[in-house]
Amino acid sequence: MNTFKGARGKIKLYLILVIIPALIISFFIYEKEKQKIADKHIQEASMMLNLHRNKLNYLTGETKARMTTLAIAVDKPVNEEKINEILDQAFEDEPRFSGLYMLNAKGDVIASTTDLKSKVNLADRPYFTKARKTKKTVITNDYPSRITGQRIFTICVPVLDANREVTDYLVAAIQVDYLRNMINMLSPDVYVKATHQDKVIFASGRADQSEGVQPVSGYLDDINWNINVFPKPVELNELTKSVLLPMSSIAVLLNILFILVQYYLLKRKTQLERAQNEAQKLELIGTLAASTAHEIRNPLTGISGFIQLLQKKYKTEEDQLYFSIIEQEIKRINQIVSEFLVLGKPTAERLEVNSLQDILDEIMPIIYSEGNLYNVEVNVEILVNRPLKVNCTKDHIKQVILNVAKNALESMQEGGRLSIYLEARDHKAVIKVADNGMGISEDMLEHIFLPFVTSKEKGTGLGLVVCKRIVLMYGGSIDIQSEVDKGTEVTITLPAASR
Repeated sequence: MNTFKGARGKIKLYLILVIIPALIISFFIYEKEKQKIADKHIQEASMMLNLHRNKLNYLTGETKARMTTLAIAVDKPVNEEKINEILDQAFEDEPRFSGLYMLNAKGDVIASTTDLKSKVNLADRPYFTKARKTKKTVITNDYPSRITGQRIFTICVPVLDANREVTDYLVAAIQVDYLRNMINMLSPDVYVKATHQDKVIFASGRADQSEGVQPVSGYLDDINWNINVFPKPVELNELTKSVLLPMSSIAVLLNILFILVQYYLLKRKTQLERAQNEAQKLELIGTLAASTAHEIRNPLTGISGFIQLLQKKYKTEEDQLYFSIIEQEIKRINQIVSEFLVLGKPTAERLEVNSLQDILDEIMPIIYSEGNLYNVEVNVEILVNRPLKVNCTKDHIKQVILNVAKNALESMQEGGRLSIYLEARDHKAVIKVADNGMGISEDMLEHIFLPFVTSKEKGTGLGLVVCKRIVLMYGGSIDIQSEVDKGTEVTITLPAASR
């Protein structure tokens, strides 16, 4: 059941951290890349529009210029045979022309590149009327040719005499199909459409690409035609290639995030389990201490009394040595039992406001004496110029400082320096005990506050546990910084009393 719950929790976490974010991010990436590709296609269509407009404008302008030049060069009066030769030569050189014609002032065709079976008069054509009236070149929209039947547009250039009177007209008919084929050769895969007042003049390319696509458009210079170029639609394979890399990267990053979160949760769970185990150990120790400490002390008191009686009865040097050893071990048992009692009593008794300076003054003779035994120089520095008071039981704080100082002295077997500092920091009292002894390894430092963890041969592993329990009772903290062969610094922080 627990395995099922664990698997279900992992699936739920994977959905929250990977699947759902991946879908959301992928949607935005998809839309962004789609728009990016669409913008690229629009830009390409704009370039193609400029290309086609320039090509058509050039063709129209160049034809207009050629016809104007020819109109200026025509001899007066017009030699029909000679003008026919000129028109035939121009027609053969340029496939754009559907036909070239010379009209007289009445609109009769007097020279043509197309064989006419009968007389043709074009005076009714709007371009003829407009050219006669304005005496300027006229370019028409598309229409079906009366002569060839092809869809054409015409350029009509009036021929003027010396008095700037119109004597004749040169007409060039240009095939619309020629324009379509020319555009189709330039961009066979792009749908291009030329329109005039919503009427389609010609179209080239793939018409299926125009569905749902907004074209880019522009008008020609000399003809009132609107050229529409339709951008290519965003195709699936193109979009897939574009989004594959960013989506893959997002998937990898989200999976890495999932692994890191899993690692963090597992580490946190391990730490919680470890903390629970430590709490259970302390609770077990406290229970054992509460139930057995007094029972141990009662027979110890009797044993101690009888030992004192035996010391008076047996006074030889050897007997006294044995008795002194027994007394030392009884004191050691008493010390361990006292530490058990502290662990078994999480609340402090007889709380009073005590000065840390006074507490240090009371215990320093003991520390100086121990320092002499270890050949250690002891230095005390009071870094505050007022009484530093805490709400506590004096014996508890004495026990903490003495335990820490004793550990420091025992780490300097070949002598050294022990420094004790007292200072105030942010409404808190701080006691620092520093030595230059052998130090504590990193592995040991991680477990230094666990019960029964000790590096001493005869240590119980309860001294620092007791110290931490006492400091925590008063709302303080204890921190140990150490480096092997360089020394250790223990910082004890306690809330300062308000009075």
